[in-house]
Amino acid sequence: MRVVMFGYQTWGHRTLQALLDSEHDVVLVVTHPKSEHAYEKIWSDSVADLAEEHDIPVLIRNRPDDDELLEHLTAARPDIIVANNWRTWIPPHIFNLPHHGTLNIHDSLLPKYAGFSPLIWALINGETEVGVTAHMMDDELDAGDIVRQEA
Repeated sequence: MRVVMFGYQTWGHRTLQALLDSEHDVVLVVTHPKSEHAYEKIWSDSVADLAEEHDIPVLIRNRPDDDELLEHLTAARPDIIVANNWRTWIPPHIFNLPHHGTLNIHDSLLPKYAGFSPLIWALINGETEVGVTAHMMDDELDAGDIVRQEA
């Protein structure tokens, strides 16, 4: 399958590595610009560096809402987009572009803790169990059909 990856930091880096280790063909990576923000320096493994090491084209974006990005995505002809630790809303014309849609990897047991920093909120709230959810993106944030969950 032809995969486009949207990801950032260590969480995105690990997902990209898993895709590279799979039988799928990663054809394009979209990531955020490197940040000097203290929170973002903690888990700062570079998605861009890993992609470039494997000769995968990289696009750097704060938001996925420009015509040039759409042109690159269309030209990449992805069967699926995989998103992990992407920090901004991905619009429907992007997440619906691939035949198989967009799979988001979210670091909570959805529907609980949708949105930003779910692990931190789980710790603050004293949760005894955390996990990861893979779900299909739809028009509602972190609410698409769940493909798999692991506690």
